[in-house]
Amino acid sequence: MPRSKAFDPDETLDRAMRAFWAGGYEATSVDDLVKATGVNRASLYAAYGDKRSLFLKALDRYMGVSLFSTLDGADPEAPVRDALAALFDRLIARCLDGRGAGCLITNTICEFGARDPEVLETARRALARMENAFDGLVRRGQAGGEFDPAANPREIARFLLNAMQGLQVIAKINPDERALRQIAERTLAAL
Repeated sequence: MPRSKAFDPDETLDRAMRAFWAGGYEATSVDDLVKATGVNRASLYAAYGDKRSLFLKALDRYMGVSLFSTLDGADPEAPVRDALAALFDRLIARCLDGRGAGCLITNTICEFGARDPEVLETARRALARMENAFDGLVRRGQAGGEFDPAANPREIARFLLNAMQGLQVIAKINPDERALRQIAERTLAAL
């Protein structure tokens, strides 16, 4: 009879994700992961592979639970501007929550750059998912008369993605709520 795992794999992955999110890949040791997850080193390796494999799984997990995943399920009846304003509000609140975590994908891009093709591809997938969600929202906003119907929705989606990713990078060095709100307001005013 196979022995059941003594830990919840999803909860453990969530805890590892939060550890990487708080410290980054390089600064998070396997001992940090053991402490954060409450799972011993051998069990972590058996369940997830090495630290890099666990990190890649944590990035995939983040894409499913992050702030931006809420874009995929945005209320189809709510005004798009309101949904975007609420997203900016949540993003700013997260940037200012005292942990300085920002976005795990943004942090990963800043930490890794292009030096690890597999990590880079995971980050690209995450950004593409965000861009596609923005594109869908913009199209919905155009159909509902909120946005200029002649504007290119993909260009606007990329503009929104850039503004939100840039806001998070700025927040790391200048966590000034007023400045971050100005970025959000100017972005929304440009739509």
